[in-house]
Amino acid sequence: MARAFDDMPETRRALDAGDISMSAVRLLATARDADPDVFRAAEAQLVEAARLHSVADLQRVVAYWRDRVERERMPDGQDGLRARRRLHASVSLGGMVRVDGDLDPESGETLLTALRAVLDTDARSRDRDDERTPAQRRADALGEICRQWLERGDRPVVAGERPHVTVTVSADALRGAVGTSELDHTGPMGSQVARRLACDASVMRVVMNGRSEPLDVGRRTPVVPPAIRRAVIVRDRHCRFPGCDRPQTWCDAHHVVHWADGGPTSLPNLVLLCRRHHGMVHEPGGFGLELLDDRPVFRRPDGSVLEGRAPP
Repeated sequence: MARAFDDMPETRRALDAGDISMSAVRLLATARDADPDVFRAAEAQLVEAARLHSVADLQRVVAYWRDRVERERMPDGQDGLRARRRLHASVSLGGMVRVDGDLDPESGETLLTALRAVLDTDARSRDRDDERTPAQRRADALGEICRQWLERGDRPVVAGERPHVTVTVSADALRGAVGTSELDHTGPMGSQVARRLACDASVMRVVMNGRSEPLDVGRRTPVVPPAIRRAVIVRDRHCRFPGCDRPQTWCDAHHVVHWADGGPTSLPNLVLLCRRHHGMVHEPGGFGLELLDDRPVFRRPDGSVLEGRAPP
């Protein structure tokens, strides 16, 4: 910023005089970065706009100014912006996935619209105990968008099968004991996460001789057959966690007694839970759940009962 100030004398004077804020200065610096020569000629007008407008309105002014500069510099206009699009996604050492990039206006608008749609739905269903930050809610929304695309029946086939998240988990880990569980791309994961993902998934049995020699590979079969899933959806319609009404498309069919522990995949042992509340039920020391007369009863970690509700 200090180096940029050398080419922004009008901006510096306005800041020193208290006429504009540092937030406005940062926006003007982005305008300068677009084209220093053009900015130099237009700086006085942009600084005056910073004096007159709020930061939110100034952001729009700068965006329109930069768009005009881009169009004049690139005869192909929007195609020039599109040529600069990029997206990087990489796995960090800790297993997190870092996402960074710049989207062209059309793709960016599509992303923002999809995020807003998910966030709006999420906001209507938020419970009082939701302590996620706005950034965490946006991250969850992006994950939900990706999950729903993978769950579409018309997604393309790649290498003979539709793309899906793959977890390789040992029988011991599925039973909650010490064992191995790994995701294809991000690597090792906790057994409780593996149990949650396996709660409502398609499972393929692989018998191993040691760690690297498969002896037998079974067929991929859904844990919850379509007919039973439909019955659960008809009964529950949406997430059954008290106060949550996220739609069934956001939900998993949760086994109250996990199938790996001998629980049956039948209507009396299944309940719809959205991804967030499904995770909370599977967390060690998290919420308890039992079905009494087909009604889910949720218990806080201290054993107290959350206020329930009848099926809609």
